[in-house]
Order: sequence, then structure tokens, then C-alpha cells
Amino acid sequence: MRDVLTILRPLRYLVTLCLCAVLLFSYVTPAFAAPMKNEPNAAANKAAKEFEHESRDAIATDHPPGLSETQKKTRDGGLNEVQGKAGLDEMKRPSNAAGTPSVEKDVKNVLEKVQDKLGG
Repeated sequence: MRDVLTILRPLRYLVTLCLCAVLLFSYVTPAFAAPMKNEPNAAANKAAKEFEHESRDAIATDHPPGLSETQKKTRDGGLNEVQGKAGLDEMKRPSNAAGTPSVEKDVKNVLEKVQDKLGG
């Protein structure tokens, strides 16, 4: 029995070393996925850059944009002064939601299913 334990001792150290290495790499890997501090972000879009520009201007001039400036930016059908028309087609609204059930119908269907289970 003592000979078996002596043979397994190096194996135990090897397994412990491998587990420590896996733990170390699992903690370090997410740090490599994050962009570096000075690295340009490829996902930064036009709206985010415009928002940054507007906020820097507001801080530099020491006053936020007024109501007339905000209304001027959204006059062309934009959602707000920063986003403009970006993402307007992807938004859900009654004009482009044809064929999808309403919330009332969804709730009614769920209640009917519950009643069927309780009553039947």
C-alpha cells in the first residue's frame, strides 16, 4: 500500500499544478478580451461620437443646449438630439408591428391556459 502512495505522490503534484494553471488562465483570459485604454473602439458609432462631442461642447461653454437648439436637431423626425434617426427602423411601433399579437391578447391567452389547467 505504501508503494502505491509513493508512486501517486508526483501525480498528485502534477494534477495540482495543472489545476492552478487552469485557474490562473481562466482569471487572466477576460482581461485580454477587453480593449486596451488607448485602443480605438471599432464599435463606437456615429451617435456615440456625436454625443461625446455635444457633451464636451456643453461642458466647455458651461451651459447645456437650449430648448430651441434641441428642437432644431429633432425637427427632421429624429428620436432625440443625439440619436437622430439612427435605429428608427428597428424600433417596434404599431405601424411596423403588423401580425404580432398585442399584450392584451397574450395575457388573455395565458389566462385561458391557466383556467383550462385549473378547471380541467
